[in-house]
Amino acid sequence: MQRAHFLQKVSSAIGNRTLPDQDEASTRQNTPTTADLQTLINKFIEEANAVKAETHLANDDEVAFEIVMQLLNNQTNNKYMSWDDNCLPIKNLGQRLYYADYLRYQSTVPRDTTERTRAHIKLAEVSVGITGCNAALADTGSIVLESKPGQGRLSSLLPAIHIALLTTDQIYPTMESYIKSQPESGYSSSNLIIVTGPSRTADITQTLTLGVHGPGKLHIIIIDK
Repeated sequence: MQRAHFLQKVSSAIGNRTLPDQDEASTRQNTPTTADLQTLINKFIEEANAVKAETHLANDDEVAFEIVMQLLNNQTNNKYMSWDDNCLPIKNLGQRLYYADYLRYQSTVPRDTTERTRAHIKLAEVSVGITGCNAALADTGSIVLESKPGQGRLSSLLPAIHIALLTTDQIYPTMESYIKSQPESGYSSSNLIIVTGPSRTADITQTLTLGVHGPGKLHIIIIDK
């Protein structure tokens, strides 16, 4: 049976004059409307909580900053590492934390072997890493992080606690919809990480342990934009 004839028969059977092409169908399925935004946010929160992430809602930057302060105040020291301020959705976050007596460590390390070792020893003292997000995936509760200038990967990998700052307009229904909307994401960064809850591993008896190969706690602050 010829392809065109077959498609015409399928089209007639489902009551449509023509079938949408693949790109059009994918866009219809994966692009949320404004009315669906709250449903999308709720879905992301549900899935993120299910994989042991802790989510926090913030109506604006000021509320988000207060949540960051609360999380930092619970730590044993005043040291943190983060992405550069221009890569974070809270304006002047680093400056505000500096005036609150918090000490920021760079999330990049020198190339020289000796200096690199010294930097790693210092960074081991840092218990909190703060990053933005490049996207979030509602169907799995995952966040997407790209490594590029100002967005060092250590902030999300080394500290025991990862605070991720996410804006509501960065939430996508699926990975497919994110890649379709941002096709350059895989080419414009040196590394792309998909984080689904805190780091976890299991031994041969399937005993799950958090925080072995990365942060044991993941806080996602969702900022209304």
